Amino acid sequence: MFRSKPSVNLPVKPHIFTAMQVMDIETLNHSTDLDLRPVLPGLVRMALCAPLDGSEKGKELRKMVLAILSRLQVVNSIVDMLSIDFHALEQDVKKEQQLRAKIGGNITESVLVSQLPHGIALEFERSESDPAQRIRLLLSQLLFISSEACLSIHYFFKI
Repeated sequence: MFRSKPSVNLPVKPHIFTAMQVMDIETLNHSTDLDLRPVLPGLVRMALCAPLDGSEKGKELRKMVLAILSRLQVVNSIVDMLSIDFHALEQDVKKEQQLRAKIGGNITESVLVSQLPHGIALEFERSESDPAQRIRLLLSQLLFISSEACLSIHYFFKI
């Protein structure tokens, strides 16, 4: 018999959506981890960002959300991803694109990553605890492949 894997694109269940809207912590607390998964980034931001509601009730709700999140291991990865400075990363990607587009630019230069003495694969594995570095390595390689593909197409049609 064929067993299907759980979908990566889990829909938000109506009772979870309603609980998020009205901050029904009791419903969220009794929900399964699988039901909470689609709303975890929102819960993490609610728990970690400075609250707009500085009242005692607001502080208590925040503590309860943190208690819910503490039972889920995947939350650590979400926190790591939310801590990346995406604005600086975007600026570096734009500089990298300009560098790669520049005629005569050295293809081994990179704004996103510094010298990689052990190769890209090993550096990727070593940076397991640094999601920003992993994203930089990935983006650097994607831009390299993209520039190589553009050069190949340009060379192919020029002949």
